[in-house]
Amino acid sequence: RPHPNDTQLPKPSPAAPSAASVTLPAKTLKKPVTDEFHGNKVIDDYRWLETFADPAVRAWNDAQNRYSRAVLDQSPALGAIRDRVKELITASSAAYFDLSVRGGVTFSRKFQPPRDQPLLVTLKSPDEPASERVLVDPLKINAAGTTTIDFYVPSLDGELVAVSLSDRGTEDGTVHVYEVKSGKELPDVVPRVNGGTAGGSLAWNADHSGFYYTRYPRGSERAKEDLGFYQQVYFHKLGTDTKDDTYAIGKDFPRIAEIQLQTSPSGKYVLCTVGNGDGGEYEHHLLTLGSGGWAQITQFADRLTHGVFGLDGALYIVSRDGAPRGKLLRLPAGTSLQTLDGVYTAQTDEVWHNHATYMDRVREALSK
Repeated sequence: RPHPNDTQLPKPSPAAPSAASVTLPAKTLKKPVTDEFHGNKVIDDYRWLETFADPAVRAWNDAQNRYSRAVLDQSPALGAIRDRVKELITASSAAYFDLSVRGGVTFSRKFQPPRDQPLLVTLKSPDEPASERVLVDPLKINAAGTTTIDFYVPSLDGELVAVSLSDRGTEDGTVHVYEVKSGKELPDVVPRVNGGTAGGSLAWNADHSGFYYTRYPRGSERAKEDLGFYQQVYFHKLGTDTKDDTYAIGKDFPRIAEIQLQTSPSGKYVLCTVGNGDGGEYEHHLLTLGSGGWAQITQFADRLTHGVFGLDGALYIVSRDGAPRGKLLRLPAGTSLQTLDGVYTAQTDEVWHNHATYMDRVREALSK
């Protein structure tokens, strides 16, 4: 079989052999490796084939390819199969994803084959694709096609959008700001917002005069090996130099902290969800905009996971404490963890994995 690195469509050999002349490749050698997981021994006879730099593995792969090619070249359907595969992988059907609505404007990323990088577009509504307008086109930013959109966050009124852009697969994202109506890029450029270790996030304030963002160490602030860690949250005021951005929170977070930020629909609060790496432990900090201070409302030991603001102004958080399949809790705005009320506990056939699942439960609870 072709190796996963072989991405081009196969080409037939100049002279395909007859069925009688096809020779089977040599029997694959077994080189057992034993691992032990939770007291159970697992034997893998073929792990040695994962080391593609090994000449023996390359020789094995070449032999498999020769045999596959010899067999496939004899198929009378080969030409039709190749034409159909080419048609499918070069199809021009577009795909919209990562939708959000702010200020009556629908934002979406759009994958448009054969382009390599998705666009950021706006629409009047998801039901009106003809109303689409391209807001950010990575190919116009970089004709080489190596620039990609890491994430985007519109302001609450939909007038501005912050977009993290990175190049050549580095995920080292720099935030740029665009006017939605005109498509004009503002002079604000904020580096080191997104990264490959912990991602990145951003939350606007209520009047879109600035935003809170995840900031990785810059320059010589940390040792080279730590530049992809130690996320903190800073605030950037539009129209100012990023060197003047102000620290908000994060100096006491773990080295491996993974931070997600979101603004409440009312614009009164900013939620900072801190993951202790990717081990499933989370703590939450809440900022009342205009108050000047953050309040820690949960800790890692509380076994609470992701939170999201409801349209009623309350914060909804999924708990695993005493509910391994998930329990939805409600924290009224401006109150403490002790006021969390149970809204819904997952049934025995349910396991909550993402925002969509428990937001369905939020809507159910609020409709009662």
